[in-house]
Amino acid sequence: MCLLGIKRNEILTLLIIMILHSAGAESIPSLNTTWNSTTCPIPLKDLDFIYNATQSDPEIIWPCEVRIYWLNLRPFVKVVRFLLTYVTGFIIILGVTLNTISFGMLSTSMLNDSNLSLYLRALAISDNGALVFNYAVGIAKSRFPYINDLFMKSKFLCQLNSVTMELFQFTSTWLVVSLTWTRVCVVIFPFQTRSTCQSRSAIIIMATLICVSFTISLTKLYSGGYEIDSVFEFVPCQKKLNPWGSTMHLYVALSTWLPLLFISIGNVLLIIQMRKFDKIRVQLTGSEANLTHRSSTTLLAVSIVYLVLLLPIGIVETLELYWDVVLIKYPSIGKEANEQYVNWLEEKMLLKWCRGLVFHIYHWNFAINFFLYYLTGKKFRDSVTCTFKNYRKFLCLKRFPNWISMWSKQKNFSLFTIPSTISLIKVIKISDRSIYYNDAEQNTDDTGTVT
Repeated sequence: MCLLGIKRNEILTLLIIMILHSAGAESIPSLNTTWNSTTCPIPLKDLDFIYNATQSDPEIIWPCEVRIYWLNLRPFVKVVRFLLTYVTGFIIILGVTLNTISFGMLSTSMLNDSNLSLYLRALAISDNGALVFNYAVGIAKSRFPYINDLFMKSKFLCQLNSVTMELFQFTSTWLVVSLTWTRVCVVIFPFQTRSTCQSRSAIIIMATLICVSFTISLTKLYSGGYEIDSVFEFVPCQKKLNPWGSTMHLYVALSTWLPLLFISIGNVLLIIQMRKFDKIRVQLTGSEANLTHRSSTTLLAVSIVYLVLLLPIGIVETLELYWDVVLIKYPSIGKEANEQYVNWLEEKMLLKWCRGLVFHIYHWNFAINFFLYYLTGKKFRDSVTCTFKNYRKFLCLKRFPNWISMWSKQKNFSLFTIPSTISLIKVIKISDRSIYYNDAEQNTDDTGTVT
């Protein structure tokens, strides 16, 4: 494993050096040169991620080879930092806005007709909680030192942040699992579920899920995990007793692998069952069930999107956990042991920023649900379109008040002018007919008189 890590490091380093030289970057010292603490050309201050300047033996903890590797890795780190700071900030604003709109749309009488709306509204609230308490607070703590000082000085705020940042993210993940298997039960057992029972069971499931998520989140008070080495690069507000405890294995499994497994199995069962119903319907009626096929395609698309966003972070977190717990190395004076430590630390730095990249990709999971609902749900799309048209009409009338009287006049014309015109035509016809009858009677009288 270590030999594979060394080869990967050498290949990555050579590629980065070739890119930097081709771009005209300044020369970087060679990794093959043997350096010591006195002759190292890279000072410790170039490692801008070190927040504990008073740690003992920093020259041994951060050997010169690791500092040179950091210079080679810095272009990739700058890209990830930009994504986590600015693009994630855009995701937070976009996600909070669209989730709020989704919650409002799903609360209307047109869409609030099943337990599906209950799950989706709870998911919108949980996604907003994850965007605010996890990602927005993380960016604020890393970009504004005075905000991080508030958490450093207050034990209550520190512990509250540790719990809430995991509570909402964990709840959002398992709400998707609950929603998937609720649909599976409804499709497989359509005659054994009622609307009232579904709503009651959905409330019970969500309440149980919140309680379990809160209990699991309390373990972050004792096991720091990724928070002590956050990709947002803020100073952790408290030292955990066990940074990588046994609970981290359970946390990674419950937040990534088990949800992926349950969602994949649930969607496969759902698609198989719906295709089975399609075949039965074709045999009985001879018509194609296009609506069911579209629903199957929608479910498959939602499953693939969630898989693409969650699977990479699950892989990287598992590798990093294995690297930091099982294959952990410590600084040593011996040459061979020190080489192993250097290779381990370089791999650890690479895994951390790979985690930052896939973590940023996972952020989109909390902001794209509105687009998925709009693209796959006809009732949701019609409700949004109707609301947008009414809001645009309201803005136009508010901006141009004179249009109100014009619009009312046009409306009155459309309602009353046409019927009055029809009535006028009827009166004219009746008048013509009466005139005709009068003329006929007059002619008869004249004729009789003549006779």
